[in-house]
Amino acid sequence: MNLESGISNLLFILFATLAVLCGAGCAKISAPKPPEVQIPKAATDLAVGQASDFIVLTFSKPDRNTNGSEAKTLKSVDIFRLSEDAVTNDTGALPEARFAQRALQVMSIPSSRFSEYLKDKTFVVPDKSFTDKSKFYSYRFRYAVLFVNNKHQSAGFSNQALIAPVPIPPAPTGLSAEGTQNAIRLRWTAPAENMDGSKPSRIAGYNIYRSEDPQKVPTVLINRAPVTKPEFEDLNFQFGATYHYSVSTVGSAGNPWAESLPSEELPFTPRDTFAPDPPQNFNALLQNGVAILLWEPSPSKDVAGYRIYRLEKGTTARLPVQTELIRELSFRDSPIDPEKEYEYEIRAVDTYGNESSPVKTEMEKK
Repeated sequence: MNLESGISNLLFILFATLAVLCGAGCAKISAPKPPEVQIPKAATDLAVGQASDFIVLTFSKPDRNTNGSEAKTLKSVDIFRLSEDAVTNDTGALPEARFAQRALQVMSIPSSRFSEYLKDKTFVVPDKSFTDKSKFYSYRFRYAVLFVNNKHQSAGFSNQALIAPVPIPPAPTGLSAEGTQNAIRLRWTAPAENMDGSKPSRIAGYNIYRSEDPQKVPTVLINRAPVTKPEFEDLNFQFGATYHYSVSTVGSAGNPWAESLPSEELPFTPRDTFAPDPPQNFNALLQNGVAILLWEPSPSKDVAGYRIYRLEKGTTARLPVQTELIRELSFRDSPIDPEKEYEYEIRAVDTYGNESSPVKTEMEKK
């Protein structure tokens, strides 16, 4: 083999090897893809309300990014506020660029503190950053929030929400509770003036809150609409349970919603000390040496049973016909002396041991 032939063979083997390698691996190489951008969607349900002398913002935590993927990169929530002339009638949204130029960032909540503001999947954020409370009622405030991901990217501002605060009263005082058989009756003293000292007090109603564990939030609003009188009956309760009540003053039930802080909590444990209603149509009939006792039930809902006593005429002895409660609506009392005269007495007994007034009947003989 000459030199020229050897070089040719070597080049052929080299190119063949490269062709095999490219056929096995080069076909799998694809064009590089840009990194997936995960930016949380902007909030669309921002709402604002007045609580005492500050503003409360509510809005949903984003669950999706702008590309439809699950939102997992939210790093912070930024709150922006713009003070405006309170008497203006313009309620339309400002252009985003104009709002961004004029608004003040009043809060930035990092993800490490989300749990302080989240209730279920809703952010509840109080804005107490007003430096001059004397001018609180002189302006209206425009809010928007910004969701920022871990790369400092955002999909833009939320919807804008407007509120013009109004002077409202503080929370009621003198909250008291009284238990009845069917309700817990709450009463309180109406505030005499608004928080800024003005009169008459602006009262659109009251809200009543209840909790069975004061260490857990939120407490439950138990009235469907603000009540107009300084009293309320809670019909949904159980004897023996402890409830913690508080009441707030609603200064404005329209737009904007304005409500005071809740009053001091009042713990109350209702006790059942109320006698049930007695049974009805109690009769006793002697048949074959046995007293047949029949009656209609007590109309009370918490009756656990009945106690029946036998009284022999001419004596003071009152003997129970059975030591345990009778849970039926009839009873056969034996043995008895058919020659003697007897009177029977029945009482309804509720689940807490309270007894009704007695119902008496004389035994009839046939």
